[in-house]
Amino acid sequence: MIKLLVIAGFSFFNPTVKPDSIGTEVIGGKIMIVHKVGAGETLYGISKRYGVTVAQILEYNPSADAGLEIDQILKVPYIPRTIKKVPEGNTHIVAEKETLFSISRMYGVSVDELKQWNNLTDDALALGQELTIKKKSVPTTVPLEVKSARTVHTVAAKETMFSITRQYGISIEQLRQWNNLQSDELKIGQTLFVAQPMYSTEVKKPEVIVQQQVQPVEQKPVVVIPLVEKTPTIQISENVQGSDEVKEAGLAELIEGTEGNRKYLALHRTAPVGTILKIRNEMNNREVFVRVMGKLPETALTDKLVIKISKSAYDRLGAIDSRFRVEVTYYK
Repeated sequence: MIKLLVIAGFSFFNPTVKPDSIGTEVIGGKIMIVHKVGAGETLYGISKRYGVTVAQILEYNPSADAGLEIDQILKVPYIPRTIKKVPEGNTHIVAEKETLFSISRMYGVSVDELKQWNNLTDDALALGQELTIKKKSVPTTVPLEVKSARTVHTVAAKETMFSITRQYGISIEQLRQWNNLQSDELKIGQTLFVAQPMYSTEVKKPEVIVQQQVQPVEQKPVVVIPLVEKTPTIQISENVQGSDEVKEAGLAELIEGTEGNRKYLALHRTAPVGTILKIRNEMNNREVFVRVMGKLPETALTDKLVIKISKSAYDRLGAIDSRFRVEVTYYK
């Protein structure tokens, strides 16, 4: 019955909007979202889309820690969340290809202000994400050429067009079009646009615009799912909850003897066995999620290390040195 109500809610309230999932199931009395993995999707991206942690996804899909495949089916626990009331100003629903920079230009505010109003820690946005836009009087200046810091990628060793498109969730055809590429051959150090570049042909003089009421250009509807009677209106959240975030920076090293293992594993000093860690290679910003399989031994050879990782995780990060700098993030 609950499954039918969820499906009926999608059809009745917004029949033209495609849901993020392909359906729902009830397992042990718990509602599960059935998600089909698309090109370029990662566990981290899926966790943000549905407002759960990577560990919660792996709890119901243990084989996913070896990597995701296109068309793979995942069971994601459904976490109901109430829609927050906006204290002042308006809201903006993120549309396709929109960035924090393009939205800030639309409303005459800065990217830092958007981050502050919405508790954002990076520039990543998701389709359908709701942003708070507060009233503000600001001077608006249009630069000659605009290039967002997150729209450019520098090609690293062993990277291909396919691996880059998966990393940013775009198609090979888009990558060719945005960079005027005639072939699929790439060179180390080559700079590529990984989002549609934006240009302006004229420079306007700064002028102060007092905005009495912010009017967005266009807003796409949000999929709202009613579950049962007397249940508050709910929405799949794009924010990952977790106030006990731990970040470390230092050196990473390969775990010897893991060349034949496809799983992403790690040795860490303090994180308990089974903890999911996110590792970012500071040289190329590539990321991977690993599961802690044991404790990093305290020896003279490891005193400067923060983590040791398996060969599959080492390759996923595009590492080329025996030791390289990383940032490790996890939740207690």
